[in-house]
Amino acid sequence: MVIGDLMDEDIKKRWWIFPGFKIETMVTGLDLPVNIAFVPKPTDNPDAPLLYVTELYGNIKAITNDWNVHTYAENLLNYEPNYEFPGTGESGVTGICVEPGTGDLFVSMIYEDEGNIKNKLVRTKSKNGLKMDSIETIIEDIPSIKAAHQIQAVSVGFDGKLYVNLGEGMINPEVAQDDTELRGKVLRMDLDGNIPEDNPDPKSPIYAKGFRNPFGAVWRESDKSLYISDNGPAYDDRVAKVEPGKNYGWPESMRKNSLFWTHLSQGITALDFMQNEEFPFEYDNELFVAFFGGAYVKGPGVKGKMIVKMKVNKDTSGVNSFDVFVRYTGENAASPCGIAFGPGGLYFTDLHGEGNGQTHTPSGNLFKVSSIIKAEGEILVPYTKENTDRCLCPGCPTRNECMGNRNERLFCAGGKTDCDPEKKGCLCGECPVQGEYGLVDFYYCAEGAAKK
Repeated sequence: MVIGDLMDEDIKKRWWIFPGFKIETMVTGLDLPVNIAFVPKPTDNPDAPLLYVTELYGNIKAITNDWNVHTYAENLLNYEPNYEFPGTGESGVTGICVEPGTGDLFVSMIYEDEGNIKNKLVRTKSKNGLKMDSIETIIEDIPSIKAAHQIQAVSVGFDGKLYVNLGEGMINPEVAQDDTELRGKVLRMDLDGNIPEDNPDPKSPIYAKGFRNPFGAVWRESDKSLYISDNGPAYDDRVAKVEPGKNYGWPESMRKNSLFWTHLSQGITALDFMQNEEFPFEYDNELFVAFFGGAYVKGPGVKGKMIVKMKVNKDTSGVNSFDVFVRYTGENAASPCGIAFGPGGLYFTDLHGEGNGQTHTPSGNLFKVSSIIKAEGEILVPYTKENTDRCLCPGCPTRNECMGNRNERLFCAGGKTDCDPEKKGCLCGECPVQGEYGLVDFYYCAEGAAKK
């Protein structure tokens, strides 16, 4: 079912959103939606695929530019899942990415083989991008269990190689340090599964080791590097920049070579950088991370149930800011799981949705978070870094502490503040932005943006 462009009072009751942004429901009725993968270069055809969503228990949905939902693949699991959260219902079909050159999908999942649970990665092909025509296995026969810690994110790097996150399987965590084991590793392969000659070990697909349950993966344009999320035991969930040949410490440590970690486990899932102008310029290169929380917790919850944004240090030694960006405030088991930037904003799934995720009722959603500044159409002054740098707001006598703490500026473009300012004088008449655009009003901070 398609919703699209919706920000009603019901959504506001269930989701808190960072100031300056809005949240919309794009698709509902998904069955345990996990991860999102956008088509790298979508066309303008309304019937063409825009993105894909993995559904945990064996399906992949293709969503077109007109926000219609198609079943790309179904019944990918060869066993019957049981909806036990937490427990053996947590595994299935998880990671997904689109191969830029062909539009093929790489999909990660577990399967049953003579009573044993194993990991595999497949490649699917489709003539129209809406229905799978063929499937081939890229790598398989890697031990796993039906309780997370399975094969997770899959991505194609800037080098055109295939990168795969593998959990250590939970039962024997020491395999994360065993170079003869693929569990607890990030793998690097050619798109056909062969081992590249320039791998750290040219005879092994292992790119880096020492991971516990590396759920998410994203490539950062500015340093051409891979970043992953990794879940700790009861503590030390983390984000790490993955470099060839490095050891990331598990099972002895979840902090080794990490740029961020939590003292209390938050169930970190997917992550993505804002790097293609989906949000205003001041969010450029910020990292957005889904904190899922417990496997099945109703209501806001003590842990997780939010998306946070972080500024990564220039030397990638850590992060220097941390803000809650989206938080679930409803009464059900919904929680952010998969996230990805796409046209006009940040998109995320909520896995269980507003229904009871243990009753086999598809009630998961796909949401879009977009900037109110960028979304409003009739703004005369562009909200750009250049205009913000020329703005006189920091010296304005009306600007109060609340506005300063929020770093609010350029109100003639962004609109009035929520800080309830008292009019104490205005510098707008002296501002070069106002002169350039021929604006005649004052007190944009209190009365609203200049519009055509």
